[in-house]
Amino acid sequence: MSGTYYKHILAAIDLSEDNRKVIDKAVDRARSNGAKLSVIHVDVDLKDLYTEMIDIDIDNVQDQVIAEAKEKLETFLASVDYPIEKKLVICGDLSERVNQAVKDYQIDLLVCGHRQSFWSLLTSSARQLMNTVPCDLLVVPLQKSSNRRSLICHEHAQ
Repeated sequence: MSGTYYKHILAAIDLSEDNRKVIDKAVDRARSNGAKLSVIHVDVDLKDLYTEMIDIDIDNVQDQVIAEAKEKLETFLASVDYPIEKKLVICGDLSERVNQAVKDYQIDLLVCGHRQSFWSLLTSSARQLMNTVPCDLLVVPLQKSSNRRSLICHEHAQ
């Protein structure tokens, strides 16, 4: 990594406890580069999951999901010993939203996690990001999850 200097690092997390590893790596990189550090959590857009046949107020439910995620993110980041520039909680397609944040905030390093499992062969967010993100990417291996599908930042069952 000699010669590489990062100015703004983005950590993409799914708020599961093993993503502390992702935050730790991002903090380490930010500290060693004197870089700004931001964090993003991308949640599923409920409008993409439900059809108009279901009689619920999607916007209200989505607002509640975002509010809960913001609260969890604040709790998750409370112990981080490094200033956080931006704390983003966004709904939608992971790859699209992360790429937009990379552009909007001039991110030059994205740090995310990846669980190695059967499901990750089919639906890896890390692979999606590798193919689309216009900055350097640091992928942190996470513990295998036995009771749910592979997640990196926040992979969604489709």
